Amino acid sequence: MRYPVSLLLMALCLGTQISVSQGNPPVHAEWDLTFEDEFEGDSVDWTVWESDSASRGSRFPEARWPENNIVRDSILYQVVKHEDPPRGGKSWSAAHIWTRAFTQQYGYFEARIKYGPYLNNAFWVVRPNFRYPEPPHFEIDILEGHTPREITCNYHFAWQHEGTDTFQTYTSPFKKDIPEDVSAKPLDHGFHIYALEWTENLLVWYFDGKPVRVLTPPNRFAPADIRLSTVIMEGQLQRDGQALETVDGSAMEVDWVRVYKKTRDLKEPNYPQAEVYKFPEIEMTPHQIVASATKKTILVQNFDQVPDGALPPGWSIGQGSPAIVGSDRAPGISKGKALRLAPNDYVFYLFDQPIAGMFEVDLDTYMGDLEKSLLFVTLGDFDDLDPNLRKESYYRGDIGAYLLWDGQYISFYPQDPKNWFDWRPFASRQKGVWVGQRFLFDVAGGRFEYFSGTDNHEFRNGGFFREKQKAAHGIGLRHHGGRSPVYIDNLTIRVHEKHLDEKETRQ
Repeated sequence: MRYPVSLLLMALCLGTQISVSQGNPPVHAEWDLTFEDEFEGDSVDWTVWESDSASRGSRFPEARWPENNIVRDSILYQVVKHEDPPRGGKSWSAAHIWTRAFTQQYGYFEARIKYGPYLNNAFWVVRPNFRYPEPPHFEIDILEGHTPREITCNYHFAWQHEGTDTFQTYTSPFKKDIPEDVSAKPLDHGFHIYALEWTENLLVWYFDGKPVRVLTPPNRFAPADIRLSTVIMEGQLQRDGQALETVDGSAMEVDWVRVYKKTRDLKEPNYPQAEVYKFPEIEMTPHQIVASATKKTILVQNFDQVPDGALPPGWSIGQGSPAIVGSDRAPGISKGKALRLAPNDYVFYLFDQPIAGMFEVDLDTYMGDLEKSLLFVTLGDFDDLDPNLRKESYYRGDIGAYLLWDGQYISFYPQDPKNWFDWRPFASRQKGVWVGQRFLFDVAGGRFEYFSGTDNHEFRNGGFFREKQKAAHGIGLRHHGGRSPVYIDNLTIRVHEKHLDEKETRQ
């Protein structure tokens, strides 16, 4: 049964214990209830909630629709299902709702939820830039459950560093393994309480009434709305060898959502030790790769002889519409042409023979902002004839160097990440100018080094491959983020001694 809110608050003030299934704001304070939805009707109350009616973009398999939010027996089901025929250009659909008018800054936010298997089961507090034009912008994932034996509590935020005119997005992730499988199961089993205590100085995440993470974040907050959503976790399905059809009919189940405002403290809280967020910094690596004096050029490409809208011979489209554009469409070029990548565009170039030793790539890049943009990868082996594998080839096969231009930095993804967001910055980046750079790749050693400056020969830093790559089969260039196009010009590839390809250099 559910206790009346008045009884619940009285019990809290008296220190009485309430069943965890009913929710229980922390007893170190007194609280006023400011928002509640028990989903008692026969549908979502659309005077309280709003919903998506659109595709999530080309990178995702599903669209989101209001009809996927189903209320039955006082439970909200956020259903994922196969759509035949497709809707909105998508063969799959999911659910997403957010508070229409209610927002709150600080307080206690809780919901009683049962996971849907192979879904991103999400309960979050967010202030997105597309809804709130003025900063700050942030997202607090009270729950972002991906797999049935873990809980994930992330904090994402945009930060403007002193002396810059753009915001960079940062993530502070957290994952905790739990002994119980919390995915959807029959009857009442599988429901748990996921909660957040949000103060001026701390974020405290709770699982079934017990604090599991305490974070001291950069303190730039404002009122935010509350959201519940589901997304298909394709990567988890692939890792477990499960077909996409596995999720047809899966749902995150929500018993209720409640929000409280603290009225006064009663005693000192007993929290775990707080994490203090630290911004990532560039870590210098000494110059270690001994380059060969003997090199052979296997590709020289300035794109000038390529018709506008086309690609040079040997280049393939993985996704989108990457194309060569003239100087009238490429900023900072008085004559000649450049390769243009719009958001989500992906293009790759395969070598005539795989390179198992050492090679280098020179290229000039232009980026109009400091958003997440270019992803550069040395490709592993994949099936070039399969359009789906070709689309995803930048993370298929054995992956070598995996380099991302993001915010103020160029970063690499390491072999031993602590979490999915663990990109390691190795160099600063510039916007609004053409930048020349050279990357030296040691495939056998699983390392790369970065050069710029005069003739791209001044060593700046180094890093490691994402995986131990047996051989590089080519290079991939993908626009991985923001709104502004990326431009690439004067790309040259050279193979170092012993690993030379005897075929003629392509022009």
